[in-house]
Amino acid sequence: MKKLDVPTRDYKSGFRAKVIRRPLFAQKFMGIIVDFGGSDPQKLCGGAHFLEHKLFTKKDGDISQRFEELGASTNAFTTYNETMFYASFTEHWRQVLPLIFELVGTTHFTKSNVAKESKIIAQELAMYQDDPNWQVNYELMQMMFPKTNLAEDLTGTKSSLKRMTPEILQEIYDNNYVSCRMEFVACGGFSENQTKEILREVGKLESKYLISKKVAPKKLSIVNSQKQHNKIIESNLITSRVGIGIKLPDFKKVGLGNSTAQSIFEMMLQAKLGVTSPWFEKMQKQGILNSPMELQVSYTTAGNFATIIGASSKPDLFLKNIKSQLLEVPVTEEAFVFQKKEALAQTIREFDDLSTIAIEEAEYGLENDNFNSAAQAIQSLSFNEFYTAVENILDKSDIFTTTLKGKRKLTK
Repeated sequence: MKKLDVPTRDYKSGFRAKVIRRPLFAQKFMGIIVDFGGSDPQKLCGGAHFLEHKLFTKKDGDISQRFEELGASTNAFTTYNETMFYASFTEHWRQVLPLIFELVGTTHFTKSNVAKESKIIAQELAMYQDDPNWQVNYELMQMMFPKTNLAEDLTGTKSSLKRMTPEILQEIYDNNYVSCRMEFVACGGFSENQTKEILREVGKLESKYLISKKVAPKKLSIVNSQKQHNKIIESNLITSRVGIGIKLPDFKKVGLGNSTAQSIFEMMLQAKLGVTSPWFEKMQKQGILNSPMELQVSYTTAGNFATIIGASSKPDLFLKNIKSQLLEVPVTEEAFVFQKKEALAQTIREFDDLSTIAIEEAEYGLENDNFNSAAQAIQSLSFNEFYTAVENILDKSDIFTTTLKGKRKLTK
């Protein structure tokens, strides 16, 4: 498999910059990823997401407009683990570069703009809460990770949004937006000289805009789950929503890196439960499952987990069958080979998507990993290694279930 050309530079502050060179591409991408997300400790839950929104507000207005004047589009996202700010463009990279650092490295929090944003995010949260799948996921996380930020939505809660102030936002920012927890990434058709210029300018900009101080490395915390492992909630839905939460172990304790373990477990779920699996076809024929399920595997500082959410008119049969499939039916070597090919094919497709490949490289960087080594780990993975890893992970996992019981009666 071809490899990415990624010149990298580490700075004294702990900040790191990467330039992914993709010759012949007119499109360009630049971004800064922050090793701070929704599941990390913070004064109020939802603080990471709130910061993501408010950093676009500067004293002279929304900084997005200055990107647009250069023909660049800018955006950001928050996950459990990180926050990322980025821009896509074709020209004027020398002007876009300092704007990225100004976006991340300056704040302007006032009582009025924080209060206004609080109302906007509260509306966003209310919209999510109307989604049955959100409700199922929420109940699963409450059981698996009670009293943690994982147990709440990334946007926070009604209470935390009302309590947010400029002072709290600034405190969250100062504690987490520090050089050693950030990484810059650029991707596109940059020449060798342009790459050197970018890395040189990044050194100047990170010294100018970013906070340089030592902070403790992030560690996986141990959270005790609720004793209740199964929850049934009556609802007005026509078809029941069923969720399975798998609380996964610390991947390092089973001898795996986070990104590799995540990929292996995703491959297992797709092989056993995905739309190409014999099990899925069987469930459809029996009328137990009507559509594909949401399958997610995540690792965070508050714990690792997988969630499986689907709609079924026969929720009891669905749960019985899915537990059996997960815990009792092994993945065949044929299914493993197919999933491995699918994973590698997806990796190859990403080579032509600059935004995706840049974001993934930045995310790998937070794990002291990189796109090339992650792809090589899957490419060299044998069936025995895969089988052993899955068995070790499942052996140390715990399963939780939530059912939003629909009104449709079961037919015999």
